[in-house]
Amino acid sequence: MSGATTLTALRQAMTEFLAGEGIQALTAWPKGSRGTWTEPVAVVQIQEVSAGSAGFQNYLGQTYDPAGKTWTEAYGQQVTVKFGLALYSPQREGEAGCRALVDQVAAAFLTGGPGGFALEKWTMGETAFDPERGMFRGQLQAVCRGWLVAATQESGEIVGFTVKGEVVL
Repeated sequence: MSGATTLTALRQAMTEFLAGEGIQALTAWPKGSRGTWTEPVAVVQIQEVSAGSAGFQNYLGQTYDPAGKTWTEAYGQQVTVKFGLALYSPQREGEAGCRALVDQVAAAFLTGGPGGFALEKWTMGETAFDPERGMFRGQLQAVCRGWLVAATQESGEIVGFTVKGEVVL
């Protein structure tokens, strides 16, 4: 995910989690054309990101790298991300196909969430036919919590950001 924006990296983390659970998923606003979906698909977007302080001035401590013989300081914030998932199912499968996809995503959430995040809660919206897409559409919102950690070298230069050691921003 190097070179990606923060929001792109977060959307991609949820997309990869769902794909790992056997759910066809893509991020909202992909670079290429969406094309026509012939199978159920989850479209991931970010609805809200909020961050709060962690510790004194967000200081988390130091780690020593014996190979480089350097100290690295870590600073962090607790971050909460609200993911919005639009779940689409082809018309031929009816509303039952859309509800089956909602159930599949809900079952995946019972196992956890994207790497680096704890899934705090999820809510399910109504399912209905979307005439613009010619598909049934359901909605889910997942609220995930993690730690956004920045590591700095002795010089004070920021090495990079990660979410609890897994999602690199």
